[in-house]
Amino acid sequence: MPNNILREFARQFTIDYARQRAALKEANLKEDPLAYRGAELFPSVTTNELSFDYWKDLHLLPVMANVQAFGAEAQIASREGHEKVAGEIPTIKRKINLTGRALIALRREGVGDIDFVRDTIYNDMDNMTDACLARAEKMKIDAVTSGKIVLAENGVVMTVDYKVPSAHQQVLSGDSLWSNYEKATPIQDLQRWRDKLLDDVGIAPARIWTSSKVVSHLLYNKEIRQLTYGDQGGSRAISLSHLNEILRTMDLPQISTYDVRVRAQKADGTYETMRFWPESKLVMIPEGKLGDTLVGPTEEAMLDVEVDAKEMAGVYASVYQENEPPMIWTKAALSAIPTFPMADSVFQATVL
Repeated sequence: MPNNILREFARQFTIDYARQRAALKEANLKEDPLAYRGAELFPSVTTNELSFDYWKDLHLLPVMANVQAFGAEAQIASREGHEKVAGEIPTIKRKINLTGRALIALRREGVGDIDFVRDTIYNDMDNMTDACLARAEKMKIDAVTSGKIVLAENGVVMTVDYKVPSAHQQVLSGDSLWSNYEKATPIQDLQRWRDKLLDDVGIAPARIWTSSKVVSHLLYNKEIRQLTYGDQGGSRAISLSHLNEILRTMDLPQISTYDVRVRAQKADGTYETMRFWPESKLVMIPEGKLGDTLVGPTEEAMLDVEVDAKEMAGVYASVYQENEPPMIWTKAALSAIPTFPMADSVFQATVL
């Protein structure tokens, strides 16, 4: 039976299955409340490279030319510097072996055993693929919320600095923290950050992403309550729709929240729940994408004789047997990194 199972999960099938699952998760962003939203900002683009480099688009405002007399020499422009971002595309991997009831069913081969083993492998393949997609999602959200990706795990030590201008980052403190309902002025903060982006790059933010915790603090803020109901509205309930209506009248972007969680497994085998989007962060974002997620080939795909050279880039999945000790593994791998040429056009704030 093991050979029959392995033939059923031939490499071309498992790779196609995993890539269809990844594409479906990226396509159904708005339909699924638990969907990852990083692809809205950094959609996937395949590449055959193992490294990346690009010039950061500074989005500087245009420099006006001077009016000149007829026949006069044109003004000589200064060549402004550009910033290059470069690095390696990291590989994400996870695998699981067939154990317990499935392993017994594999050896017993009774009525219903084949279906049970097959279902177990499909479930394992889904989980391993989703695990790789979750790690890639964290990199996308780290990029947009902090301007950096810091990797320090399993021997990989790497930092990608997307060079978000320090003038487009602010950490609030003291009475300015939005948890101070009486003294904080979040509307004025948002107006100031919007105006800073307009002054520096000429691109107005089109959306605001943050956490539900930040929104819950805003709904109790005195400045927002007064703008909503006037001085007598201190005890009346305010919703996110009320808040967004205030923002609309102030020519500010609408707020949306991102609170999806994921689990991480520690070295001791226990699990911890963590967020993709930090609870204290708010980011003002322009329209459209901020960059791409480069999806490259994994070493598994490059060394797998069953994988055509044209199909090496993308999620890799396989079901394979080891003889010593006898074991059947389900594995997924993904090489991915977001690029961020629009790094100058976001404003990152820590508000709690």
